[in-house]
Amino acid sequence: MFQNLRYRWLIPLGSAVLLLGLLAALSAKTITIRVDGQEIRRTVFAFTSTAAAWQAGIPLTSLDKIDPPESVWLRSGDTVVITRARQITLYLLPEGKILPLASAGQTPLEIMQDAGLEVDPDARFWWNGKRVAGDERLPSARTGFLQIRLSQPVVLSAGGETRNFQSSALNILGALSDQNIPVRGSDQVEPPLSTALEGPTGITLRQARPITVFLGDREMVIFSAAQKVGEALLDGGLTLQGLDYSQPPEDADIPADGKIRLVRVREEILDQQIVIPYGSSLQADPNTELDQKSVLVSGEPGLKISRVRVRYEDGQEVSRESEAEWVARQPKDQVLGYGTKVVIHTLDTPNGPIQYYRAVTMYATSYSPCNLGIPGKCSNTTASGAPVGRGIAAFTLPWYRLFKGTQVYVPGYGTATIADVGGGVPGKYWIDLAYTDADYVEWHQNVTVYFLTPVPENIPWPLP
Repeated sequence: MFQNLRYRWLIPLGSAVLLLGLLAALSAKTITIRVDGQEIRRTVFAFTSTAAAWQAGIPLTSLDKIDPPESVWLRSGDTVVITRARQITLYLLPEGKILPLASAGQTPLEIMQDAGLEVDPDARFWWNGKRVAGDERLPSARTGFLQIRLSQPVVLSAGGETRNFQSSALNILGALSDQNIPVRGSDQVEPPLSTALEGPTGITLRQARPITVFLGDREMVIFSAAQKVGEALLDGGLTLQGLDYSQPPEDADIPADGKIRLVRVREEILDQQIVIPYGSSLQADPNTELDQKSVLVSGEPGLKISRVRVRYEDGQEVSRESEAEWVARQPKDQVLGYGTKVVIHTLDTPNGPIQYYRAVTMYATSYSPCNLGIPGKCSNTTASGAPVGRGIAAFTLPWYRLFKGTQVYVPGYGTATIADVGGGVPGKYWIDLAYTDADYVEWHQNVTVYFLTPVPENIPWPLP
């Protein structure tokens, strides 16, 4: 009995060891740590993101940001994102104050907050000289220069009303533009539009009378304090010249509805050259080599001259009067010759010299019994009855009818007999090269196809 009492202390010790082992097993988790543009996958024994980063050998500073925060326990499969603080120089405008700062902020507004500045949603920001938005994520960099133009209070008096707003524009013109307040040449603005915003600013805007000017299909609104139509148009940068006219006339008072029509008028006399196209015909030319063309008779277009007087109002033609018309040169038709002269050429190939009478650039593809371009379909049958395999080539049906049984040579493939019909590629001279499934090679390229001797008795002169 005393011996059992002596070892009784081992029971709680074993339980504690078992509990510690269980806690360690529960805390083991595989996570992804994203830092400095890289992702690290680690198995850690930690409950928080900071402890996980420490176990992964990633040093942290008090200014670095880590997500998820310490209050959230990690689970296996989580991603821990570490944003390192960077050295930033803040340049505050308009006062010109410079502040050095270490911040992990990712947007200009976050950096302002880290600097202890009041967040200004109307401020303008430049990161390393480039304009950025306040909530825009900045490029990754260890250092940077953030220029901040803080907004200033503006009080605008216009039309008997007062309006208050914040603006970070460079000057009064920019402040009014940001508020979608148009300023016209006849308006009066105090202080001047070029005055810089360097603190609280008061603006007085006195707008001129709005006048609607119809110019062709366009409708323009100008502003003027003038009484006469011509003076109002001049204030709007519009003048009457030559045959131009206005409704009402330029010396009349501006109508009560403030509407003026301005008509731009011009006339011109044109000598129009009208090309008379020439025709074209084909004929056989025994002096030109097969598949070549020659110009037997050069074509020349004809030329007709038409003299007209044209009147334009507001850029639109309103009348056209023909004053004279004559043919300056009659057209001369063109005659093209297609070659019918057969010339035998010799070409050295890896298999020895060959003789050919025709060479045509074609687009080459390939096929085999089970590579027909139709999913799930295999066929060993050709149009001629020969089995599909190396040495067989296919043309489109019109070409097949002309060249059935002809032998050709294709560089990189060898000699083949035209013995099958293929679908072809629209708009291209096309040849399909046959293989067995065992030696299939995929082709998709332009090649020169050599038509081998002997020369057939009936040669198709122009190709289809």
